[in-house]
Amino acid sequence: MAEATNQFSSKAITAAFCFAIMGIILTEGQQNFLTECREKLSPGRCGWQIGNELYTGNATVDQQCCSRLVAMGEKCHKELLKNYLSSPDHANVNTTEVWRRSDILWSRCSKISAHP
Repeated sequence: MAEATNQFSSKAITAAFCFAIMGIILTEGQQNFLTECREKLSPGRCGWQIGNELYTGNATVDQQCCSRLVAMGEKCHKELLKNYLSSPDHANVNTTEVWRRSDILWSRCSKISAHP
């Protein structure tokens, strides 16, 4: 009976783990969307400029990269950022501050792109 209980507990833990990780795993459609978003910033330095500004607070995104960011679209920008921040590698990042900087960056780039 104890063996059956241990097997049940093991299966329950495995199931719970699978359900938890499903929240992290992206569907193929989501992966394709994010890939397309990344491609809109590539090739070049725009991804680096955006990341530098969001994570260090240094305003480094130039007019060309602002235009590419806005052309990429706000949904792409937010989904890429959400995906990046959800990574366990970035658990120590102050997400509130990064999202605040993201809003400031988007606002500035929207203005720059609208008035070259």
